Amino acid sequence: MNTRRFALASLIALSLAFVPPRAGGAWAQYGSVMKSSGAAEQLRLGVQSYHRGRYAESILLFEKSLAYQPGDALIEYWLGRAYLKAGYEETALRVWRPLVDASDVPPFLRAKAESLRASRAVASAAGSYHFVEVERFEGKKGKDSFFSRPSAIIPRPDGSLLVIAHGSNEVITLDASGVARQRLRGGLSGFDRPYGAAYLPDGTLFITEFNGDRVSRIAADGSAKTFGTKGRAGDGLIGPHYAAVDSEGYLYVVDFGNARVSKFDDQGAFILAFGTKSADSGFPGFASPTGIYVADGIVYVADSIAKSIYKFDESGNFVGILAEGELHLPEGISAWEGGRSLLVADTDRIVSIDLRTETVSELFRASSKKARLVGAAPDYNGNLVACDFDESAISVLSDVSSLAAGYDVEIQSIDSSSFPKVTLDVVVRDKDGQPVVGLREGNFYLSETVRRTTQVDEGGKAVLRTEETIEPASDATFLGSGDKAPGSRTVLVLERSAAMGALKESQRAALAELYAKLSGEGRLGPSVVTAGPSPALQSSGDLQAALRIALSPASGRGRFDLALRLAATSLLPSGNRDAVVYLGIGAVDESSFAGTTLAELAALMRNNGLRFFAVVLGEPDASLRYLADRTGGGIYSASRPRGLGDLAEEISRAATGRYRFTFVSKAETSFGQGYLALGVEAYLYKKSGKDELGYYAPLK
Repeated sequence: MNTRRFALASLIALSLAFVPPRAGGAWAQYGSVMKSSGAAEQLRLGVQSYHRGRYAESILLFEKSLAYQPGDALIEYWLGRAYLKAGYEETALRVWRPLVDASDVPPFLRAKAESLRASRAVASAAGSYHFVEVERFEGKKGKDSFFSRPSAIIPRPDGSLLVIAHGSNEVITLDASGVARQRLRGGLSGFDRPYGAAYLPDGTLFITEFNGDRVSRIAADGSAKTFGTKGRAGDGLIGPHYAAVDSEGYLYVVDFGNARVSKFDDQGAFILAFGTKSADSGFPGFASPTGIYVADGIVYVADSIAKSIYKFDESGNFVGILAEGELHLPEGISAWEGGRSLLVADTDRIVSIDLRTETVSELFRASSKKARLVGAAPDYNGNLVACDFDESAISVLSDVSSLAAGYDVEIQSIDSSSFPKVTLDVVVRDKDGQPVVGLREGNFYLSETVRRTTQVDEGGKAVLRTEETIEPASDATFLGSGDKAPGSRTVLVLERSAAMGALKESQRAALAELYAKLSGEGRLGPSVVTAGPSPALQSSGDLQAALRIALSPASGRGRFDLALRLAATSLLPSGNRDAVVYLGIGAVDESSFAGTTLAELAALMRNNGLRFFAVVLGEPDASLRYLADRTGGGIYSASRPRGLGDLAEEISRAATGRYRFTFVSKAETSFGQGYLALGVEAYLYKKSGKDELGYYAPLK
C-alpha cells in the first residue's frame, strides 16, 4: 500500500472510531462506534439499497452487518425499518424491542413502535370520539377584518377549505394551515349573500345566494351562470339555504322561504320540489328546513324547529325521520365515518347520527354561549372543521386520541448522488395511516448532524478531534407535494384458474377496458403478473400479450400470495399513486397462501403507499376486502353499469401525503464512508411528528 492510500485509510478509520454514541435528547438517532470495518461496509451498502427501494437486499446486508457487530443499536434500527418496508411488521417490532424497552429510547422510535402496534390492533369503536378545538380562525382581529359570518364549509381533497362567507359576500379558499389563498366575489354582479355550496366531481361549484334568490353555477373552467327565479312557482326560490348533490349529479337546494326542497339537473334545469304537508305519507311539512345531505338514494333534510332530520327518496317521497326531537337547532349536515353516520351542526354542539342504530352522539360542545355552529364537516387530515356564524370564526377540531398520537412522519428515501445537494422524500400520515395533505414549507423543519474533524496539538502530539452539532438544513427548499404530481403506475394481477378460463369473454372485455382506462393522461400502461402456479412478471403496456396470457388454458391452482408480492415489489421504490389491480373471479382460498400471510401482503403495500384494487367477475371474498380496506383501495364489479373509469379516476386522484425537499449538506463525508444523519419534523395545528434517518455520500 502506498503512503497516500495508507494515510487515507487511517483517516477513515479515525473518523469512524471517534464518533461518540448519542444519547436521547434534541437529536435522538442512534450513534454507532464501528469497531468492525466489515460491519461498517455492510451497513453502508444496506443503507444505499434501502434508499433505492431494494428492501429484501437491504435486510440481508443489515443482517450481515449485525453479524460482524452484534447488538449495535444503529444497525438494529435500520434492520427494523427494512423489515417494516418489506411488510414484516411483527419481525420489525421484535428487532426493535430491545431498543424500545431501553430507558434511553429515542422518542421518535417509541412513537413509531406505538403507532405500528396501534395500526395492527382493532380500530376504536364508532362513537368513542371526543373533539377539542386546536385552532380558531377569527374573521376579525382588532381593526383587521378577514371574513364575516361563515355559513358553510367544504373540505377539499388537497387539504384546503372552501368557506362561504355570508356576511362578507365572498367564497374563500383557505389552505391546510388556514392561510387565505383565493377569494371569489361573484364577478361583475357579485354574490348577493351566499349561503350554501355543493360540488360535483368534475369541479363544478354551486353556490346558493340567500338575498339573490338564485343559484350560481361555476364550472371547472371558470365559466359562470345563475339559475332560479324569485317566487313560489316552478323553479322559484325565496332565500335558498344549503345545497347538496347526489351520485347522478342532481342538485338539491333548501328553499327556506318556500319551506321546501327544489331539485335541479347539473345545468340548472328545474326537476321538482318537495316538502309540503302530505296526509298520505304522514309528513307534516317543513317548519324551518336548513341543512341537507344526499347519499345512497336518501335525501336527509334538517328542520331546526322540529329539531329532527327528515328522510326522503330522490323523487321527494317521505320515507322516515331521524333523531326526532333530540336535536337543539340543527343546521348544516355532512357525511361522517365513511357515510355510516351523519355529522350535524347543532347550534352549540356538533353531533353524529349513526344511520344503522339512529343513535345520536355528541362529538363537541362549544365553550362560548354566543356560539352558533351552522356547518361542520370532516376535512381530509382527520379533523373536523366548523363554522361559527354569529362569532365569525372557523374552528378546527381534533379528536383527543389523535392529538396524543400526533403524525407518523417517514423519511421515505434520500438521494445523495449529487452531494452536497441532497434530495429527500417525506411521507406524513395520521394515526390511522391516512395521508396528511396540503402541507407547505412552513409545516416542516429539516435538520442534520454536522460532524467536523479537526487536527489539534495536545502536548506536542497531533490528535484528530471530532465534534458533532445539530443544525438546520442549509438552503432547504420545498419542491412540492406528490398530490400535485401527475402520473401513476399499475400492475395487473391476472388470476389463472379453471374457473377464470370458463369466463373468457368477460375476461376479454374487462382487460380491454382496464388497459384503455389505465393508460394515457400521465399514466403508464399496466404491467401484468400472472397468478398461476409459478407467478411471472410480463411485459407492460401490451393488451394483446395480456389477452394471450389470460385466455390460454390454465393448469392447477394459482399462487395469489406470490403473485401479489411480485406485483408489489415490482413497483418499489413506489411512486406517488402506484396501485395493484387484481382481476379474477373473486375467490381467494387458503391454498393460495403458502409463503406469506394476508397481513404481511397488506403491510407491504400499505407501508409503501401502494393501494390494492380488485376487479371481480363474481363475488369478492373477505381476503380481497381486507386488502382493499387496509391499503385504501376498493372493490369493483367487472360488469358494473358505469364501467371501470371510476377505478382509474380513484387511482389518479389519490392523496399521497408525500413531500420532496432539497438541501445542501455541510457535513463531512469521510470520503463517502461517513454515516450522515438528518431529521424531519412536520407540524399542523397542535399535532406534530418526527423521523430521523441517515445516508452516505458517494465514495471518493
